[in-house]
Amino acid sequence: MPVVFTFDIQKGTGGPVEYNRIQSAFERLGWEHLGGTAYRYPKLGAEKEHPVEDWFNHVIPALMLFRTYLLKSEHTLTKYTLDIQSSAGMNQPNLGTPPVAGDKMTLYEPSNQQFGKGNLLAWIDGVKYPYDIED
Repeated sequence: MPVVFTFDIQKGTGGPVEYNRIQSAFERLGWEHLGGTAYRYPKLGAEKEHPVEDWFNHVIPALMLFRTYLLKSEHTLTKYTLDIQSSAGMNQPNLGTPPVAGDKMTLYEPSNQQFGKGNLLAWIDGVKYPYDIED
């Protein structure tokens, strides 16, 4: 059951390289590029291999990355859709995946290498909880 994300950005600085980086990052996280600025998770047909969607390691990081890109670039998001018909969960050890550190995540080869694997993993592992954890 897919997640489909589409968006339009009012162009400012930057250009095709930035769109290629977004595409590359989404693809590394297991999303399928449908064309233009439309993405689908999981890839069509992947449900056979992965019956439970990995939201903590593939969906949420992709959407967070897109959000931080918008804030840093100061581009204007003119519209977006996030259509979800999804079922995610975990019942270890039988089904699903818990949140894991970047080096334990399953990543995929993108159609372009614009968003480097090392940069993506550093970003994922660099997101910190803002408080100390007390026992």
